[in-house]
Amino acid sequence: MKHLRNILFLVASITSLTLTSCKKWLDVRPKTEIKESEQFSTEQGFKDALYGSYQKAADGQLYGGYLTFSFLEVLSQGYDNTTKIDHDFFYAATYQYTNAGITGIINSIWSNMYATIAQTNYILKNIDNKKSIFTADNYNIIKGEALALRAFIHFDLLRLYAPSPKSDATATAIPYMTSFTVTPQARLKVSEVITLCEKDLKEAEALLKVYPQMSNPGGNDDFLAFRNNRMNYWAVKALLARLYLYNNDKVQALAYAKEVIASNNFRFITSGELTTNAVDLNRTFTPEHIFSIYVSKLKDPVSSYFMMATGDKMYKKFTITEERRKAVFETAAGGSTDIRFVSNSLWGVSNGIIFPSKLWQVDENRESLKKRIPVLSLSEMYYIAAESEPAPAEGLKWLNKVRAARNIIELPAGLDATTLQNEIFKEYRRDFICVGQLFYYYKRLNLAKIEGALNGTINNTQYVLPLPNQEIEFGK
Repeated sequence: MKHLRNILFLVASITSLTLTSCKKWLDVRPKTEIKESEQFSTEQGFKDALYGSYQKAADGQLYGGYLTFSFLEVLSQGYDNTTKIDHDFFYAATYQYTNAGITGIINSIWSNMYATIAQTNYILKNIDNKKSIFTADNYNIIKGEALALRAFIHFDLLRLYAPSPKSDATATAIPYMTSFTVTPQARLKVSEVITLCEKDLKEAEALLKVYPQMSNPGGNDDFLAFRNNRMNYWAVKALLARLYLYNNDKVQALAYAKEVIASNNFRFITSGELTTNAVDLNRTFTPEHIFSIYVSKLKDPVSSYFMMATGDKMYKKFTITEERRKAVFETAAGGSTDIRFVSNSLWGVSNGIIFPSKLWQVDENRESLKKRIPVLSLSEMYYIAAESEPAPAEGLKWLNKVRAARNIIELPAGLDATTLQNEIFKEYRRDFICVGQLFYYYKRLNLAKIEGALNGTINNTQYVLPLPNQEIEFGK
């Protein structure tokens, strides 16, 4: 987007494991950096710093790649060919985290996530002292988004580098960085990190309440536009629903999921929006996006992983066999009418090979539809509601609403809790292709099997990514 400026503000390599002298580091001032006092002397400076946080999160080593359609989706066993020995992601698909290439990915995710957190903490460090420079509701919006983004990234760090609460809520997890510092911080317990995520999100919720709108019709300031690409008021509520379910607090999870659904700010995609000409195809279901990551150069990695060109090698591609696709969508049991299966817009065939085309970028100029990777979606709120209802009969109602929107028959009444949970799992497999969320589903429930994995029993050896060696050596 035009307002996503190419800035770099004091985040180059700062993480909880950075040991470089603070003074020496601050004395270095590349042309792309400016002094803290200058950056935060105007409201626009705060806006630019916030844009920089989102831009950092959209990097290919975070949500623009590793944490969505590549590394994390491979851990979910979302593709068929990654378990072949010659595939670039074979060691990820088989959870061999000590492989040098995979260790590099894991360390990169850690350092870049904490670098993004450092950016949000610099905003939060300065914003209260500059409250008088803000116009309208921008103080609340900027501070609220920074807090929410900080919680969002910490929560995903927790989901990656620590056991799930169901497995061990008392396990030592990760540092929760609430200030900018190069001093290593103590790693907290899983339950303590969740409490701090909740605290940040509740404060963000209160701040962002001043602007619950998802658009800025007629406004001259694009800061209030593109709210789906920001940690907006409803994204905070949706993230709280996800957080509470992860912590098995189904009462709160249900309440927040229902709030997001009832807001009527989001709707399910229609079949017509998936059958128009190639330019207008809405492959990522943008009306359902509560929060999505805007990736300015998404076409490059998507073309590399999900399309075939002359000379391309299969060991660099992500594919799904027709047999697997039919099994996931249960075409023999009525799933052949599912718009996610039948729509040609979501599947591409090249030289007889099937690729998920959910993220294909046919026309990069259509920014309202392109360059977006969904992170929090309306369908997930329905799945959370379905799983959180005390009575299976009530949960089934939520699930059937999604099935109706996807053009598949409703499930019959009378399902028990176990059967309902299995049907929810099937929906996660169908709905979150290419976005990596299925791995978190398996981990949250501490399931002993991941569909498609070559490994036998799955446990925390596979579910918990190893900490970087520097963090183990120098961290607390």
